[in-house]
Amino acid sequence: MRSMLACLAFVSMLAVAPLSTRTAAAAEPLASQETNTDGIMAEVTECRRKEGVLNIRVRFKNTGDEDKQVYVDGSGYDNTYLTAEKKKYLVLKDSQNKPLASPTYNIGVKKGGSYVWWAKYPAPPDAVKKVTFYSQAAPPIGDIPIQD
Repeated sequence: MRSMLACLAFVSMLAVAPLSTRTAAAAEPLASQETNTDGIMAEVTECRRKEGVLNIRVRFKNTGDEDKQVYVDGSGYDNTYLTAEKKKYLVLKDSQNKPLASPTYNIGVKKGGSYVWWAKYPAPPDAVKKVTFYSQAAPPIGDIPIQD
């Protein structure tokens, strides 16, 4: 009976641990870069490869003392792309030719707040382990590790 209770306690701890680990991991950026807007940091919080698609999440975090506007890409999605091993990857589009991404225009970020921008890209080959993210909001964010 004791061993069964010990086993149940252990399994319960395992069930709770992954949730808290994922929450903590989600808060830590994989890479970050100052943007072209004072007080705004761009933090890549996800770069996950799954079934031929690379999911990217970028948190634009306002560390300044006033509300700000961030221009991710004023001309559409062609200037929001990834590179890996001398190849450029553009945002994927759905069957109606709509980008699989958050809007790429002027984004308002309140003082102390953040905005999470996401996009789906074709995944580079499995041998590629890092990418660089380009947008008009910031200088390139390089050496972003791909999570498989």
